[in-house]
This record gives sequence, structure tokens and C-alpha cells, in this order.
Amino acid sequence: DACADIVIPFGSVRQGRDAAPSFMPGGTVANTASGLGRLGVACSFLGKAGRDYYGRGMKEALERDGVDTTRFTLREELASVQILVVIDEANERFPFLMPREAPSHLALFPEDLPETLLEQFDMVHTSGLMLFEDPAASSVCGFLEKCSRAGVPVSLDINLRVETLEKDRRHLYRAMDCAAYLLGSAADELMPLTGCGDAESAARCLVTEKRTVVSRLGAEGACVYTPTETFRCGGYPVRVADTLGAGDCYNSGF
Repeated sequence: DACADIVIPFGSVRQGRDAAPSFMPGGTVANTASGLGRLGVACSFLGKAGRDYYGRGMKEALERDGVDTTRFTLREELASVQILVVIDEANERFPFLMPREAPSHLALFPEDLPETLLEQFDMVHTSGLMLFEDPAASSVCGFLEKCSRAGVPVSLDINLRVETLEKDRRHLYRAMDCAAYLLGSAADELMPLTGCGDAESAARCLVTEKRTVVSRLGAEGACVYTPTETFRCGGYPVRVADTLGAGDCYNSGF
């Protein structure tokens, strides 16, 4: 998942502060890879974008952060995904995706994810945003199942969004079955996914003998639930600039 975030700071303008729209490389998996690269962790990003201004910008930004981009393919026939993100007065984000049909990040096929990759990596991380539309959904699930059989740990950020809440979750559940680590926002993802009315119940019902669940609690910090233990960590007091990519940064650190 890699996209171009076109950030429109509507809230700042409403509050009388000088602000202009900006382009920032984004996408939840690309953001997590970027964070890992900045932390000095050897990692590689696999995905697709257009061979255009935004695609080149995303690839160059990942490389600057120390990410291997040899598997990040830019194609002439694809248009890089653009997310118009309006930041409101409370610094919350409201996204709008283009193109609406056949976005570039979902153009992943089984041949893009060969089994030989399993010999090259210690862990694989992906996002629920890849699991609601084919060809990416089927291709990614097939690859994660190969990871699971080969003993390569899978980390999955659920990433439910307003636009995916009502979509078929068949592929998401397939991917969850492969995940050694399941990460998500308690209020926005774990609770809606499970139907549980509180964060702890939602996280606990997703834990299995082979799966650890990481519940992000915003300003309150996070909880990690393993089959036998629970770990709690409070949040750090910070000044919120905006919440765009906050969960992705957390994933990198975790």
C-alpha cells in the first residue's frame, strides 16, 4: 500500500493560520517501511505505482529513508493513487481517493509475489487496505498463506476504514488466519470488527494460540495481548500536529 497524500489543512485556514496544501508520500505499509528504515532496520517495500510525478516521489522518499525499493515497481500504464486528505479544526483527517477504479496499489498478481521471496525475509508486514479488492486481495492472501506454512511470521494492520467497513471481509479473515501479530486501533478497528463493546474484550476475542493482538488506544497508549500475558503501556504527552500516519509510526516502533 503506497499512495500520494495531498494534504489540505482546512482547519488551520479556518483558525486564521497560514497553511498551504502539500504532497507527502503515504500509504500505511509504505509509511511503516519508511519508519523501519529511519530506525535502521533493513527492510524492503514491495508494491506498484505509476511512473509519474507521485510514483517517483514515493520511491525516492522510501530510498532516502533507507528502504530497499527494488521490488517497488513503477508502471507507465498505471496512475499513482492520490489521497486528498482534509485536516479539520481538531486535526482529524478526512480522505478522498483517486482513481476510484483500478487503483495502482491493488494491481498485484501472484507472479509479483513469488515463493522465492520467502527465503529472503525474516518477517512480512501488510495492511487490510490490500484485502478488499482483487487482484491484490487474492494475491496477497495466497502469499501470506505460503508465509504461514513456511514459518515466516506475518504482521497485519487491520486498517478498517469508512470506505471498507461494509465490504466483504472474506480475504481479511484469510489474512488474519495467517497473522502472528494483528495490529489495530481499538475504537476504530478492533471493536467494529468484532462487535464487542469495549476495547479489552475486542482484543481478547481475537487472540489465538498463534496470534498476538496489539490494541492501539490513541492518547492512552497501547495494550498487547498474547495467549498467556497482557502488556500495557501508557501514551506519551505530545502536541498533536495531525493524526495522519500515526498508527503506521506505531507499527514501525512495535
